[in-house]
Amino acid sequence: MTQAEQKQRAIRFLENFNHPDPKIFEELITEDFTFEIVSALKEFPPIRGRANFASVETANLLKLFPNGLKMKLGTIICEGPHVAVLAEADTFAANGRPYRQRYNFYLRFDGDKIAEGREYNDTNLIREVFLT
Repeated sequence: MTQAEQKQRAIRFLENFNHPDPKIFEELITEDFTFEIVSALKEFPPIRGRANFASVETANLLKLFPNGLKMKLGTIICEGPHVAVLAEADTFAANGRPYRQRYNFYLRFDGDKIAEGREYNDTNLIREVFLT
């Protein structure tokens, strides 16, 4: 897989967070895919497995952001099987609170599929918007 193809798959995966379709997630990730929001928040544990991630992440995103996450991708860096993506979201959560988040995503490819995803964000914002 070329780095251009890898970049396009990473973009498709992350843009699917805006209006999630579980089929798109499933076509892009490995059977043993793992996704983790890197934080100490026990309310958002890692998600493992293709079908589990596709269904759980889709349900979570639709529940938390019924009008869409409205995430915009910025800088994308590809090197070997690794992709790093800077992104920002500016939307409202289901509870009506504004959600202006900044992200750094790390994706690791295994062949032509994404095998691992990590999301780094402002965990205090998550706490303030969803847990208080």
